[in-house]
Amino acid sequence: MNVQQELEELMLTYEGVCAIFITDHDGGLILNVGLPASLDNSRFRQQLIVSHVTTIPQIHKLSMGGHQTTFAMYESHQIAIHSLAKYYFIVHAGCNTNTGAMLALREKLAPIANYMMSVCPPIDGDGLMPPPSYPSAAAPPPDFD
Repeated sequence: MNVQQELEELMLTYEGVCAIFITDHDGGLILNVGLPASLDNSRFRQQLIVSHVTTIPQIHKLSMGGHQTTFAMYESHQIAIHSLAKYYFIVHAGCNTNTGAMLALREKLAPIANYMMSVCPPIDGDGLMPPPSYPSAAAPPPDFD
């Protein structure tokens, strides 16, 4: 499987999707595909990734289980962040994109995440945990106050 090609095909299938980024749980960029205007704005991309990585520990304080999907809508764009296996798939789209389609994209991204896990499993072995979701590596320890 060519992950980049699969992501490009998915991106083109959904009208309005500008880019898809894959990061690890520490915010390290693994792969990105998208329209040139989206990818050229590296400052936006880095701010997006950093803001997400700093948000995840706060989400875990709600004690609602592992992160699956975070969605945000802004004036000029929408963002869906899907946590699959040990990766975050960040989907960036225009403000008029079908929100339900962005959330349903999770099902299409799951086989890609599973393939990535089989090719390059995590070093710490956490990837052997059962689905449907994995706690973030950025989550505070259980006894953290």
